[in-house]
Amino acid sequence: MSIKALLKQNLALVVGLTFPILLIIIFLLATVIPKALGNPPQYELLFISSRFDFQNTDEYDVDFSIKSNQLKAKAMQNHDQNIGHTVKKLIVYDGKTEAVKEINIDWSRIANRSNEVLLEETKSLKIDPSDTSPDGYMLDRPHYGNSGLLGGLFGGRSNDVGYRIKKGSVAYKLPVYEANYYEQVQFLGWIIK
Repeated sequence: MSIKALLKQNLALVVGLTFPILLIIIFLLATVIPKALGNPPQYELLFISSRFDFQNTDEYDVDFSIKSNQLKAKAMQNHDQNIGHTVKKLIVYDGKTEAVKEINIDWSRIANRSNEVLLEETKSLKIDPSDTSPDGYMLDRPHYGNSGLLGGLFGGRSNDVGYRIKKGSVAYKLPVYEANYYEQVQFLGWIIK
């Protein structure tokens, strides 16, 4: 029996085996090609990663704001020693390298001041608080919703991929910092040097 005859006799089996592989290839190409042909983000994203810590308490409560293209912070000592509070980390995401780094702040230098203070660690940065970066990228938040019948059949989830920066069909996922109940991202701005 020839291969051609074998394929004709088992057409349903052949289609059943090749269709999922074809879908995987199509979805892979749909995500890889726009990113490969597009320009990577030229500006770093500055954001706050915050999550509720059920087990520890932090010494300071911190509020951030952007004024005159500079990051300002106000840190107040946390006198409530009850367990559980929101932990905030100042994070920079570089889309060119797809890496994140935390900016460590010495809060004791600015604690308990009555006004906002320019942070030493960020004073050399010029920050654009616009929603859209100068090269057209925006922070895209997770989209929650039902994946529907077809999504359920093909392993769809009820939420999107998490936080990412996006321009048209090109998207860069923020690594490590994913959307979940405990971790949230607060946009501050784009570092324009």
